Amino acid sequence: MMMSAIKGLGSFSLVNALVLLVAAPGFTQTELTNKSEVNALEVTSLTPDAVVAQRRGDDDNRINYFGVGGTIGVVDDGDTELGDGGFSLVGRFSFNDALSIHSASVFGDDNLATFALTTGLPIGGELSERVKLFPFVGAGIGVEFDDFEISPVVTAGVDVPINDLITGTARVNAAFNDGTDIGVVLGVGVDVLSLF
Repeated sequence: MMMSAIKGLGSFSLVNALVLLVAAPGFTQTELTNKSEVNALEVTSLTPDAVVAQRRGDDDNRINYFGVGGTIGVVDDGDTELGDGGFSLVGRFSFNDALSIHSASVFGDDNLATFALTTGLPIGGELSERVKLFPFVGAGIGVEFDDFEISPVVTAGVDVPINDLITGTARVNAAFNDGTDIGVVLGVGVDVLSLF
C-alpha cells in the first residue's frame, strides 16, 4: 500500500511540475538585440511584494499554486479513494482571470488524481487590491493510478489568497466510477510560478 502511494505521488508530482514549468511566464527568454535597449533599463530598489507584483503584472488576478492538504471522504459508493479520504496534493494553473485547471489527488489504497477545467469570478480584485476570494465550478477527469481507470469528475470550491505567495483552497469533488464518491478537499499551496 505504501509503495503504491509513493508511486502515485511521484506520477502526480511530475505531471504538475511539468504543467507549471511549461506554463511559467518566464520560462522562455527574450534577447535584447540593441545595446541602447540595455542602457535604457532602469535599476530600482524593490521590496519583495513589489517584485511579486511586477512578476504577476499590476492588473493580473491569476492564482497559481501547488501544495498539500487532506481529503475528508463524505460518500463512498464508488471505487475511488475520494470517498475514503486521505493525504492530498492540490494545484491550480490559471489560463486567465476566469479559466483554470484545478488538480487534486488522494493517496491510499486506490490513488486518484483529478484534473478539472474550472471557471470562476475573482472577488475583490480591483486594481488597487488583490483578489480576496475566488469561487469556482468545473468538470474534468479522475485518473486512478493503480489501474489507470478514468472517470468523470465535477468540482466546486473557493480559493482564498492568504498573501501574494500562499493560497488556501477548499473544494468538494465528486467522482463517478461504479457509483459516486464525494470528498471535501482542504489544502494550502504556494504560487511557484511567481518564483521564476
